[in-house]
Amino acid sequence: MTSHNEIVICGLDGVLALIEHRLHHLYNEEGIKHWDRFLAACGDDMPNLPLIERLNQARAEGVPIILLTGRSSEVKKQTIEWLRHWQIGYDALWMRPANDFKPAVEFKSNVIAQNYANATIRRAYESDSHIDVARWFADQNVPCTLIGHNQGNSATRDVFELKIIRHACNHTVLYPFYGDDDFNWPERIKHLSEGPCRLCQVEEQRKEQRRKSERARYHAKQRGLPPLEGSDKQTAWAETIRLNAFGAVDKVLKWMEQIAPRAEAEDPDHWHTMQQGIKRSIEYLENQIDAKWWIDHRQGMANNLDSGRALLASIAQEMGYY
Repeated sequence: MTSHNEIVICGLDGVLALIEHRLHHLYNEEGIKHWDRFLAACGDDMPNLPLIERLNQARAEGVPIILLTGRSSEVKKQTIEWLRHWQIGYDALWMRPANDFKPAVEFKSNVIAQNYANATIRRAYESDSHIDVARWFADQNVPCTLIGHNQGNSATRDVFELKIIRHACNHTVLYPFYGDDDFNWPERIKHLSEGPCRLCQVEEQRKEQRRKSERARYHAKQRGLPPLEGSDKQTAWAETIRLNAFGAVDKVLKWMEQIAPRAEAEDPDHWHTMQQGIKRSIEYLENQIDAKWWIDHRQGMANNLDSGRALLASIAQEMGYY
């Protein structure tokens, strides 16, 4: 029996709208995310027809369908036309305001809190790319069904099904399967079911990151380095970067010990200048307590001799140490 205040919440990108055809605007050889092009191509998205049928059935039972998307309202006109073209019924459409770059979980949770605080969310449908949103729904005890990426062989829709996959972690995810044929579908289904879902994969990655961060904090304390300042997320990330950087510094110091006798004999003035430059560069690094500084300068901070020499030399040159 349907409750009078029940609603269903559904995302758009990667949920109702299948976006594989425009992901190249974000992930490409340039390494540049062309968000304007990505958004502009939304009118050509393929509809997730099996999911649309589910939503239409719920709406026929009297359950309002709330479309809640992080997609920018800059393309609201195209989005409404796309929904009309594919005959997708809905009762409200919430889109991220233009030039609003807050995380999707913050935007979506605020919309729900401000507009549907007294409603019972029967189910939420979300992309498995938005793990933070899915986790937020779980924290609110809202059933959330994740929609994975296409597991078929192409962008055509000659064959299209929405498969329910139960992963090894016992979580269930709906995956669109579409393409020219269904030849390799059983193999893909087996492969997916034998591994964890995206939610559990990300959670394990975060646990590993926390372990690395705790290890980095321990080594920083042992070394006498000051605590980093910033948000919890920033400091956790920056600690691992700093650990790599000082690991490389240690390799430089060991290398200097090895070459010291020959370098001193060949050109003592140059060698002393180099020693002083490296010493001051290390002191400079030791005094960097802003987590954002480490994050912004993370390129090239690998734990090896070449990276260490390049890092210390660049600091010495930039600061005029030699």
